[in-house]
Amino acid sequence: MSAEVAAACECTHEPPHRFTIAGRARVRGGILLTLQRVDERYPPRDLFITDREMKMGSDNVFKACFVCVDRGFRETAIVLPKSDVELGLPPA
Repeated sequence: MSAEVAAACECTHEPPHRFTIAGRARVRGGILLTLQRVDERYPPRDLFITDREMKMGSDNVFKACFVCVDRGFRETAIVLPKSDVELGLPPA
């Protein structure tokens, strides 16, 4: 996994939960990210982003916020800029 840390990203909940990308690796079919919450103690969580999601037309990838899901909130998402997701990874 890449040890570089990207800029912070956050979910759409109010107030938002803030995360950094603690690790990333290109795996079969996509990219595996490790997100670490920075505004409160919380265990790191791995997210899988498919190659298909990376090829979609927008500049961001949206994933369900695991903190919100754990607390029972619905329809909140973590906004991940594609440039930060691929930072430091070899080309696909």
